[in-house]
Amino acid sequence: MNNTIIINGRIGKEPELRFSQSGNAVLELSVVDSYGKDDNKKSTWHNVVIFGKLAENTAASVSRLDNVIVVGRLEQDEYTKKDGSKAKSVRLIADEVGVSCRWNAWVRDRSEETMAKVGATIGKQMPASYPDDEEPF
Repeated sequence: MNNTIIINGRIGKEPELRFSQSGNAVLELSVVDSYGKDDNKKSTWHNVVIFGKLAENTAASVSRLDNVIVVGRLEQDEYTKKDGSKAKSVRLIADEVGVSCRWNAWVRDRSEETMAKVGATIGKQMPASYPDDEEPF
């Protein structure tokens, strides 16, 4: 049985890279995917956990509000809350993470100078009015 899921969404808070006692890199992300329009807009938050070299590479490549595509598998954990009751949580263990270029260009060098150049170039290429979440065709 294959338990593969793909999500495409925006990173909610700044990713924080940490290392386990054994030295393995761990990166946790909150990623929101939204769909629908106006009053019918719905959002789903996903807890994403990334390990090893992928965690290090992802931490060096993305930041808060970036659009990402994550491929991985779902894991469910059971835990005991402070009040003694049992609860479950679901998280996505990432096998692959990539930057989505659907709404924004991805730029490796995010220095002020480079971002100003990218902004000027993209500004010239964008139509005067462009719908927020609609497909351009």
